[in-house]
Amino acid sequence: MLVRTWRAASIGGIEIRIDASLAFVFFLVAYIVGARVLPYQSPGYTAFVYLLVGLSAAVIFIASIVWHELAHALVALHFRIPVMRIVLHLFGGVAHISRDPERPAQEFLVAVAGPASSLALAGLFSALSNLSDLTGPAFAWLALINLTLALFNLLPGFPLDGGRILRAALWRMGGSYRRATRQASRIGQFMAGGFVALALFMLVDGLLFNAVWFGLIAAFLYSAATASFRSAASRSLPLEAPVRRVMRFNVPVIEASTPLAIVAWRYMDQAADQAFPVFEAGRFVGLIAAAQAEQIPRLEWGKTRAGQVMLPASEICVLSPNDALGAALQAMDAAGLEHAPVFEGGRFTGMLNRRDIVYHT
Repeated sequence: MLVRTWRAASIGGIEIRIDASLAFVFFLVAYIVGARVLPYQSPGYTAFVYLLVGLSAAVIFIASIVWHELAHALVALHFRIPVMRIVLHLFGGVAHISRDPERPAQEFLVAVAGPASSLALAGLFSALSNLSDLTGPAFAWLALINLTLALFNLLPGFPLDGGRILRAALWRMGGSYRRATRQASRIGQFMAGGFVALALFMLVDGLLFNAVWFGLIAAFLYSAATASFRSAASRSLPLEAPVRRVMRFNVPVIEASTPLAIVAWRYMDQAADQAFPVFEAGRFVGLIAAAQAEQIPRLEWGKTRAGQVMLPASEICVLSPNDALGAALQAMDAAGLEHAPVFEGGRFTGMLNRRDIVYHT
């Protein structure tokens, strides 16, 4: 993917990259607005003026896609899910996040943010469509296209936003992330088949361009849904499987007297979404993660010790490598924890993250 993309900008530390196929979308929008929409709705202007407004509308349309994907990215960042980049391509764009959300509610909010942002833009552009001259019809078209973008993305075909919303609902009802992914992916495959049927109908009706376009969308959707299904179908574990199947071994141990600045530099900068056990005189006393470190101003990290900001052991559930994953998940949820230490025979052996259970069962 990155081989044929170019870095266009960076917004809030999120890299924006464009695929070569985006040029087709840009010039298609400029042509539709400048040569098909405006000359009929606002006659009397020169071809150059129509072209200029059409190109401006294309720029705004591309910005609308970026806005849509940024909405996904910002909600993901709110839940401490790292966002690697946003890539714009022929079919719109995608916000590449480092991992899926860990809870159905998070999945729902990340997914719905994109269509909600497009609906907000549709409302804004609809209000601007009352402007006079050429700008009014141009904004009316942009309002319609953003409304269409929102509604299309709400279709329940994974991995569209609507498919992710569906997965969140299935995940919430069934309790299994992998099973919900398989179910939503199957529906995505069936929806791709529906697009193929629609493309064939358009082809018979003589709408060649529309038929090709929907055929490409169908191929893209089916390919993505199939890849998601295969990924979710592989390496799935039952909730009765032991913790040792997914726990993390060789986890560094932090002394309570270690300055927070050292902890951040040596450990958290390398694994910002992990938690680390804190020991004092050989005794387990707590856990420390980015959530605890961020409570302290960075200028104070040099004189603040890990033991001062850690989550104390009294608030942590301790697991055994032989505990069932389902029981471990219930214990962590009851304690409101994302991480738990694993001890065997009184000896620390590793860490278990909540998402390690979610993603493997």
